[in-house]
Amino acid sequence: MRTAASTDTLRLQHRGHRVIACLDGSSFSEACLPYGVFLAKTLGSELTLVRVMQPRHEHAGPQLTDALGWEISRQEARGYLERLQAEATAGLGRQADIRLEEGHPAERIVELARELSADFIVVGSHGENGVTAWNLGSTAEQILGVARSSVFLAPSSLSGRGVASPRRILVPLDGSLRGESVVPMAARLASAQGADLLLMHVVKEPLPSSVLRSADDLELARKLAVRLEAGAARYLERLRDRLAREVREVRVLVERHANEAAAILAAVRRERCDLVVLSAHGSACDPARSFGGVTADLLRNSTQPVLVVQDLPERERRTVQDQGDAIAPPLRASYPPEAM
Repeated sequence: MRTAASTDTLRLQHRGHRVIACLDGSSFSEACLPYGVFLAKTLGSELTLVRVMQPRHEHAGPQLTDALGWEISRQEARGYLERLQAEATAGLGRQADIRLEEGHPAERIVELARELSADFIVVGSHGENGVTAWNLGSTAEQILGVARSSVFLAPSSLSGRGVASPRRILVPLDGSLRGESVVPMAARLASAQGADLLLMHVVKEPLPSSVLRSADDLELARKLAVRLEAGAARYLERLRDRLAREVREVRVLVERHANEAAAILAAVRRERCDLVVLSAHGSACDPARSFGGVTADLLRNSTQPVLVVQDLPERERRTVQDQGDAIAPPLRASYPPEAM
């Protein structure tokens, strides 16, 4: 049986009660720390700093295969967490927790997020192996592959920049209620930081193909794109008006582009946005996947932090899978039109 998530349920989901920040002892992973503090402080959530040590028998180094060497390494890891705990506590204004775990990093982090009922996993794009030619480090890639909670990805190139304080937040919206469900979260973050919001919609640019090949069909498709642009502008302007009392400045941006993710990434650079907030899924929601295609592209390619709010909680995903239903439960609008 499908159930509709009410606006109150969505806002409770967005409020959050625990944020976990993932650290591995490297300066690259520490890019996530100021964002973990920022998120927990803004949402009034508890903050837990997590470091996962791989099982002793999997380390090739001789200093880690004997019991004494292993214990020394554990104490060093704990000391590292305690040092960052003090830093996080000072920024948060209340005590941050620490957890030193053992296991495969990505698997243990996701398991711990479930155990702690964490609403957000905050992770740096790269870890101890440093920034490579790959857009994501292996642990970040694995976490994103199996995470069922909301995630905040902080590019490791931003490590060492101190306190996170976004000034312009981009919110990509596809016109679906799933996409729109992140608007209250984005507004809350913007209001707390005095940041601007940029609401964006991308209309698919019709391109000639073996299917769309005649001049008449192309002209018809382009006329439809023009109408969709006008409809998107009205939709975003309605949301902007609803947000006017909550956020200092809200702008709208409608673009036509053949590649939605590429258009969003270009806007991030051009508009100097320092945070992207979007839903895990959009209009074509596949409940078997943690993230939709556009969201996954942004996570892998953005040079700025990306906050992905999970619109499909694990309990709903399990219900859908148990019933063999490939359609996700519907949502209601966060900011319904006046006629609704």
